[in-house]
Amino acid sequence: MKFPKRHSANDVNIYTEIALLAEQFQAVNLSQGSPDYLPPSELTRFLKEATGQSLYQYASVCVLPMLTESIIKFNKQRLLPINLTEHELAVIPGATYGIHVALATFLEAKDEVIVLEPCYETYTPAIEIRGAIPVYFSLQGPDYTIDWDRLASVLSKKTKAIIINTPNNPTGKVWQKKDWDCLWELIKDTEIIVISDEVYDMVAFDNTNFYSANNHPEIKNRAFSVFSFEKMFHISGWKASYIIAPENYIQAFQSIHQYLSFNINVYSQYALSKYLEVYNPKIHKDIYQTKRNFFHHNLKDLPFEIHEKSEGGYFQTVGFRDFKKNISDLEFCKWLIQDKKVAAIPYSAFYHDHRNTGEIRFCFAKKEETLQKAIYNLKKN
Repeated sequence: MKFPKRHSANDVNIYTEIALLAEQFQAVNLSQGSPDYLPPSELTRFLKEATGQSLYQYASVCVLPMLTESIIKFNKQRLLPINLTEHELAVIPGATYGIHVALATFLEAKDEVIVLEPCYETYTPAIEIRGAIPVYFSLQGPDYTIDWDRLASVLSKKTKAIIINTPNNPTGKVWQKKDWDCLWELIKDTEIIVISDEVYDMVAFDNTNFYSANNHPEIKNRAFSVFSFEKMFHISGWKASYIIAPENYIQAFQSIHQYLSFNINVYSQYALSKYLEVYNPKIHKDIYQTKRNFFHHNLKDLPFEIHEKSEGGYFQTVGFRDFKKNISDLEFCKWLIQDKKVAAIPYSAFYHDHRNTGEIRFCFAKKEETLQKAIYNLKKN
């Protein structure tokens, strides 16, 4: 059987391409947002403890009640509390999965979804797999703000959803209350649903507050918000996330979810529940802010252009025109790997048309020695 080719997707994933090049040239890999250090020792201790519990081989419920209770309690204790019930959340195997299933609950063929670019690469496939149409809206650099009047002009009767990402990957921008208010003014007279990717919620820096879609009194009634234990606890590969939405949205979500993965590893559910009880968000934020500050401070001595220090997330955006002119961002990343032995992601990877913006993205969620080695390589002639 012959399957149709999706012309909008790359044949080779950019992360795979860069990772293979980094391995080939033994470069320090600051491309993927995956920390290179061990999970918290308490979390791994709870995981070991879980294996001694009388947990079912096949869990009889989508989520262990103890994890549901821990998530509800944790969200209630946020600086900006999110109040929810057990019927307004689902535990899922990864944020990408959550976005796919959330869109599947209401999207139909030919519907339109607004995608703000630059953006994470999995949004478009989640839309296209439903036969729907992504409508791309470019944020304005160098600070990547939203022109709300211009955004209003791309909405149509076919617009069924908009995808928000805060803190943003790759820009590091964090939405504030005024942004959510502006979004509500834009969609309040429509039936547009908000898909809010909030996986970096625990990594908003300095005096920047994290605002969830669920902190807005109106948008919370029309939104799916996706969170990630993997980003919270730097446990890439555990495939453990959760999604918050109104009860009727979660019912629709569960009607699909139950026939796909149904739940996540029951032993990890136990460990995550126990660790949520002792987890300290401030310590977590301070660790990443220290890494950001160290990396940002050392970049100042290099011919990169830094418009803004990252407000949140794992990434720092830099321009490279003063480093090398008349070269694409992908070509620059390949040169950087071969000549400087440091790997980054070209910004063109975050645009559907792979435009050359003259910018790249570094991940600073790495061990101190990894960042030191990368800086040393970058400064070396």
